[in-house]
Amino acid sequence: MRDVLGAYPSLVRSATLVAAAYRGRIVLSMLTAFFPLLMMAVWLTVVAEGGPPAGWTTGDFLSYYAAATLLWNLAGDRVVWQWDADMRSGDLSVRLLRPVHPFHQYATGDLGHRLLFLAVLVPALALAALLVPGLDYPVTPARLVAVAAALVLAYALSLLMASTFALLGFWSTQASNVWLLWWGLGSFTSGWVAPLALMPDWLRAAGLVLPFRTAMGFPVELLMGRLDARETAYGFAVGLGWLAVFGLLYRIGWRNGVRRYQAVAG
Repeated sequence: MRDVLGAYPSLVRSATLVAAAYRGRIVLSMLTAFFPLLMMAVWLTVVAEGGPPAGWTTGDFLSYYAAATLLWNLAGDRVVWQWDADMRSGDLSVRLLRPVHPFHQYATGDLGHRLLFLAVLVPALALAALLVPGLDYPVTPARLVAVAAALVLAYALSLLMASTFALLGFWSTQASNVWLLWWGLGSFTSGWVAPLALMPDWLRAAGLVLPFRTAMGFPVELLMGRLDARETAYGFAVGLGWLAVFGLLYRIGWRNGVRRYQAVAG
């Protein structure tokens, strides 16, 4: 593991250079980066016509979806498509011959892409936070540390969850479609469609124990100061628990799936 971690800086740097070479893709990514702001526009329309929900103001929705834009672009779902493409083309065979496990190759490739993209997105969001009066994040040094830890947990869980579903490609050609179904259903409990606090009681209760909130709503709620110490500890416990679950599922899926792998060409 020490050798693998030592290889991460070089692999991430290489992936960043590759991503930078495809400038057109970066432009297209930027066009989709602000997709969560469409949901913000919907909620602002609702607030303008019917008044804000209890405990929420127009500024709260601005702050929520501005932060959600960052989380939207930290999702690790990109690896699903790369796994799927490599299994179909046989390029996974080449990755298997390298000294670093394919999981780490996909992880560093995705991370390099995200870092390049966030280098453009984060300054834009920071500038918006300074110029837009409605954006308000009651941050403290302790809360910033907690938010940073929540962001790392969100990305790690998202990446591991996507990688686990990608392993279905060893048994089926529908791995990416299963992932889309899984995340589509989960979006209602992630805080993406609407803040979890505004969801029906039964859906909110489900969201508190499912993994999707860790990857989206939890870091945003933490940044906005809407969680007390007990709720924060609970959120981290749920996220770490699901990280362990998907870590185990990944190991089982890889051990059994790679035995079935066959490739032609590549």
